[in-house]
Amino acid sequence: MKKVLILLSMTLFALSLTACSDAAETEEDGSETATIYTTVFPLQSFTEQIAGDTVTVETIYPNGVDAHSYEPTQQEILEYAEGSLFIYTTDALDPVAETITSAIGENTEAFAAAEGISEENMVETDHAHEHDESESHDHEHAQGSQDPHLWLDPVVSISMAESILDRLIEMYPEHEDLYNENFEALKSDLEDIDSQLQEITQSPKRDSVYISHESIGYLADRYHFEQIGISGINNQQPSQQALTEIVDSIESTEAPYILYEQNTSSSTTDTIRNQTDTEPLEFHNISVLTDDDPEDATYQSIMQENIEVLDRALNE
Repeated sequence: MKKVLILLSMTLFALSLTACSDAAETEEDGSETATIYTTVFPLQSFTEQIAGDTVTVETIYPNGVDAHSYEPTQQEILEYAEGSLFIYTTDALDPVAETITSAIGENTEAFAAAEGISEENMVETDHAHEHDESESHDHEHAQGSQDPHLWLDPVVSISMAESILDRLIEMYPEHEDLYNENFEALKSDLEDIDSQLQEITQSPKRDSVYISHESIGYLADRYHFEQIGISGINNQQPSQQALTEIVDSIESTEAPYILYEQNTSSSTTDTIRNQTDTEPLEFHNISVLTDDDPEDATYQSIMQENIEVLDRALNE
């Protein structure tokens, strides 16, 4: 009986997706604007800036959510199936993408914007300090050995934005000139961000940045400093030995700051900060927005604030 109920549920879900697909086609054929869904906010921001008013772009993530553990509801997946396109980074790096692409099937096209990025531009996760063995390492969303936060690298982001440009032109060739013009403006902004980051890391006062979890590996790799995350890449908590080593490291280097991220909270980070008398600085990993972010926030506006934060952490 249980198997029959499961099969019935799956059948009804598939029929619902088909109905949504039909509705999406009707919408595209009519006067309403097509909707594109993305995972992390940078993909939404790049797509919005390139496409302008020709499409509506929405991220799947609610404000402030931890993207490492987020799971969409069945109703939300039905909404994604009504979209014209679903954009994510890659199957290996985007923790929720496989769930969504498997569910929506052929009802909505899925596009991996970082699929063409070469291996040499990918950063391996750095587990420089041991994590608590009592914590489960079989994290539901563990993504191999590559750091998923690749959008923080503005050079890699140019490549992803260009991939999005090509896909949009393929879908809506009548807007090619507009898309190309918008992309060039976005590319110029990202190149300027790269230049600013090069400038603040050229001769830094210190070469390490302490942060609530290992999210700035791409920045550390490209701009030649060390990130020391209190928690691991998937928010694994550090062992007692690792905690002691971090405290000793902060004290020996006289690091004045620990970076806190907008969508992660950690009592462990608070403990280390109190023990070392360091000050908190807010760093935005840009994976998701929060209720405190302005409605007109863009990748560039948030990265400008991040540059100021990194400058203080490295040079004050």
